[in-house]
Amino acid sequence: MGKSKKDSKKDEARSEALRKDIDFIEHTWEDAKLYEHYGIDNLEGGLSSSQVLANRAKYGENRLTPPATTPWYIKYLMQYTNFFALLLIAGGLLCFIAYGVEASAKPNPDQTNLWLGVVLIAVVIITATFSYMQEASSDAIMEGFKNMIPKKCKAIRDGTVHVLDAWELVPGDVVTMGDGDQIPADICIKKATDFKVDNSSLTGESEPVDRTTKMAVDDAGNPITQPLEAENLVFYTTIVNSGAATGVVIGTGDRTVMGQIAGLATETSNEATPINIEIKKFIMLISAVAITLGVAFFIIGFVLGTDPISNVVFAIGIIVANVPEGLLATVTVSLALTAKRMHQKNVLVKNLEAVETLGSTTVIASDKTGTLTQNRMTVQHAWYDDKVVKTPSTKNHPQFKTVMSTLGAEAAGVVNPNDETFKYLLSCAILCNNSEFILKDPFDDQAPTLDLKAELNKPDFNLLQLDCTGDASESGLIKFTQMVEDYAAKRKVCSKIFEIKFNSTNKWQMSIHKNADGGEVPNLYLKGAPERVLGMCKRIMINGEEVEITPEWREKYTEAYEGLGGMGERVLGFAYKRMEGYTNDYDFQSKPSRNFDMEDLTFVGLFSLIDPPREGVPEAVAKCKRARIKVFMVTGDHPITAQAIAKQVGIIDQDKWDAGKATVVKGDDIRDWMEIEDPVERQARWDEALSHEQIVFARVSPAHKLLIVENNQRRGEVVAVTGDGVNDAPALKKGDIGVAMGIAGKDVSKEAADMILMDDNFASIVNGVEEGRLIFDNLKKSIAYTLTSNIPEIAPFLCYITVGLPLPISTVLILCVDLGTDMVPAISLAYEEKESDIMDRPPRNAATDRLVNRRLISFAYLQIGVMQALAGFYTYFMVLNDYGYAPRILMQQGLGWDYSSLMCVLDDAGTPLRCGYGCETVEDPGLSEKWAPCQAGCEAPTIGFGNPFTEFTDAGFRGFNSSLGDNATEATCGRSCAWYEANKANPMVVGTPLMTEADVAMFEATCAGVNASMLGFPYSETDGSVNRGQAFGIRKTADPGAFYWWNGQQQYFPNNAYQSNALRYAQTSYFVSIIVVQWADLLIAKTRKLSIFEQGMRNGFMNFGLCFETVLGILLVYLPFLNSVFSTRPLYVLHWFPGVPWSILIFVYDEIRKMLIRQNPGGWLEEHTYW
Repeated sequence: MGKSKKDSKKDEARSEALRKDIDFIEHTWEDAKLYEHYGIDNLEGGLSSSQVLANRAKYGENRLTPPATTPWYIKYLMQYTNFFALLLIAGGLLCFIAYGVEASAKPNPDQTNLWLGVVLIAVVIITATFSYMQEASSDAIMEGFKNMIPKKCKAIRDGTVHVLDAWELVPGDVVTMGDGDQIPADICIKKATDFKVDNSSLTGESEPVDRTTKMAVDDAGNPITQPLEAENLVFYTTIVNSGAATGVVIGTGDRTVMGQIAGLATETSNEATPINIEIKKFIMLISAVAITLGVAFFIIGFVLGTDPISNVVFAIGIIVANVPEGLLATVTVSLALTAKRMHQKNVLVKNLEAVETLGSTTVIASDKTGTLTQNRMTVQHAWYDDKVVKTPSTKNHPQFKTVMSTLGAEAAGVVNPNDETFKYLLSCAILCNNSEFILKDPFDDQAPTLDLKAELNKPDFNLLQLDCTGDASESGLIKFTQMVEDYAAKRKVCSKIFEIKFNSTNKWQMSIHKNADGGEVPNLYLKGAPERVLGMCKRIMINGEEVEITPEWREKYTEAYEGLGGMGERVLGFAYKRMEGYTNDYDFQSKPSRNFDMEDLTFVGLFSLIDPPREGVPEAVAKCKRARIKVFMVTGDHPITAQAIAKQVGIIDQDKWDAGKATVVKGDDIRDWMEIEDPVERQARWDEALSHEQIVFARVSPAHKLLIVENNQRRGEVVAVTGDGVNDAPALKKGDIGVAMGIAGKDVSKEAADMILMDDNFASIVNGVEEGRLIFDNLKKSIAYTLTSNIPEIAPFLCYITVGLPLPISTVLILCVDLGTDMVPAISLAYEEKESDIMDRPPRNAATDRLVNRRLISFAYLQIGVMQALAGFYTYFMVLNDYGYAPRILMQQGLGWDYSSLMCVLDDAGTPLRCGYGCETVEDPGLSEKWAPCQAGCEAPTIGFGNPFTEFTDAGFRGFNSSLGDNATEATCGRSCAWYEANKANPMVVGTPLMTEADVAMFEATCAGVNASMLGFPYSETDGSVNRGQAFGIRKTADPGAFYWWNGQQQYFPNNAYQSNALRYAQTSYFVSIIVVQWADLLIAKTRKLSIFEQGMRNGFMNFGLCFETVLGILLVYLPFLNSVFSTRPLYVLHWFPGVPWSILIFVYDEIRKMLIRQNPGGWLEEHTYW
């Protein structure tokens, strides 16, 4: 049942709302207003039990609404509604009907139509079942969201802390949260102590974020109200990293940020893949051709007087010959093989059709963290002694020593570990740092502890991949410092006495340690936001000496800080103080107030960190540029950081930036666009931004990412989307192809995606693009190979119905080609190697570069197909000629070939001149007992032994006298005593072959008896018996004086078995000729332009395919039980060879065509024949 207009408008409104930021404003209210709105008396008391019930009745339970689902059996039945399936089902039903009609009319009907119907229906069932198994997994996506929902939480109700199931929460509940807790709803913070939250499942950014009771403000001091930017909100399903907080629930279930993402993920439909669209268009084209030809020639057959059953069988044959029944199976297997090959390149393909989609991609919308970058903060630069130096990021000591020795200890622009100031900076980074290396598997008690010192000396060890405790910045610091000084040894000597942890108010972290020289005076080390750290310092260390901070030094600091920040790096300041006047055993305290002085510090320097690009990403981006694929970065990170990474990996080129062809679009920009009422103006803003060649989208929300995908698709782009977080699920599902991360990816993103990068590396996507383009090329080759056999399959039926040629190939043998001999060779083309320029071409233009285009149809049908058909007819005529049926006598004989024996008039040399059929065979048992000689056709009598009741005299066939009009057939085939009495005085009959003097004498003698009425082939209106008519399917009657013709000579008695067997041999030879010419077709399909001598025969599976189709053909021809099933006959060996010259002709023709194309690029031949 369709939706009402009201429902549709409601759905449209919901869809638009989901694409905007969630409508939270409660976090901007004063406490009193918030408490009053939800019925909270005070924070300590929480909601009362009655208010909980009232709020639940108003807002509902804290659950995600599952999407409407379609029953599995309906989904399965829907697979049978596509046009291809309906066409084959219709063909199968017509086969059953034709068989049923024939079975009701004949005691021993031909079972070809029955088996043909079974095969066609079986093909539909197998294809539909496989398609159903490949259905999109929207239900699984929702299951992924369910797995993320918190199970338990702590809420204050009626003044008491209760442990509740998360679904029981209602807006207004007061919830307490601590380390490791999963946030059970969207909550506005009212109390917080050093509270940090991991929002990576929402934003994709791994760095924990601070959450406080205060609203964040922008640079102008205005409060930031967007929920994802707000600092006083925590979100459903995120994780508490550290600290504790109490807050009020303001969003539950669907009205949460996570609920919005879930709604987008289940609301967005899976887009039809380009290959799916191409195959559908191809099937519609082929089906239209098949139906048009079938109907047209059905009408022609009807006009020519062909009986209805023959016409129906003919129409079925046309459909079966036109439709490549094995195409979908070939495509599916080819895609599966490519998916297997991609798995070896760290790409797991979930949706097989996605392989080709990646090859058609014009835009890659890539996540930054973990995809373009390594997802680990790494020290990039240091600033000390008024110089910015690079800090080499190395994996082990041998590599570090090699890098440093190569650069030289005094190399300009590179850190020198011997600098005095750097030694102090190094101590700050090691000691004012709580991160440690995880040296033992926490989940395996039996696992040995890693000997870090020993491992670092191994050239194959990678310290950068070793996991650490603590946040990403601290981990990055110790991974760098460990190369210079062992952190564990340093901390052991300089043991920690006291520390103040980082918090969002101070924006710094401080620790006090024992002195390394063993003295009693401790040292204080400070790390934090550079401006805060510098503000606590009066001196700065230069070349190991402390000097006063002057305005000039502040200016130099500012220049360095802004320069590093401008490169998108996270900058940390470090300070030091020798705590004169204090001893190691002093009881340092910070609460309720600090009991020591820390204002007079010495600024040591800066370290800057960034999540660096992955190895191979810049090269992969460059490859995309060559392939004319645009790479957009889509991230929740800061615009400056995003732009810096984009420039490092090549997504933004400086020359493009200077020319105004590159831009950074911020989330705030998209919010402004979405507020525009006029859809035309809103679309114009999108088009203006997307017209840039290089784009970075920064500080975007999940809804924005979806809008980016949708607007690119609106502009005709084929969009590949990457992502790893829950926030990416809607865009992953909406994109033409969704690519999730296998290592860092959440289950929800993996469910929504079409393929998964097992190594989370952007470079693997580019490998996928290459494979996708290769599979399109190879599918094109496979279809070209498959379509060429359509003409030799269709042409016999056209000749059968138009010129009456005995059918050169049966519908069952056509299926043997489509689903048998052609299948493995067609699939083998999926193994072809890529062409050298595959990544130098632009992406496939879906509007012009079709899977099946005009040039391919021309090549397959009008060039190679015609040559194959000529080869088939040549072989067919040659075999029938060997069995005594010369080509000149076959026209107009086809429809009656299996029902009556051919009769011919010979010339003086004994060569048949004109041939045709006579009377139908006797099938009535009563008559056949009396006229046994006529059961398979009456015998021609020898001289002096005539029979007046048969159609023969001793001079041959009596013929049909057209001057008798309607009585002509009865005069020849329905001869009886009653007919004699009615015509014995007819001058048009007496004295002609219809009534010779011998006939009159015998009629007079025999018709005088008591059983005269039973003689001959009488017609009786009372008992319903009907006299014989002309032969079934007759188009050309035999001339007077004709005799039976078979085995190459005149015969006196019919031999339908010989005649039928001769045709079966000819049909088998036609089938074999298709195999022979398909050898050449497979070889020429290997390349589209190159010579096969350049490409070579390295495709082992193709070589097997050549052998396979040959061996299968041999089995079908020579195994007796297969002869019975498929009506084949064991050919003489020589009858395999008539098709060989044609096969050579096809090969030579195509090699010359390709050579001329290569010699004249862009010429007429390439324009019209390069498919």
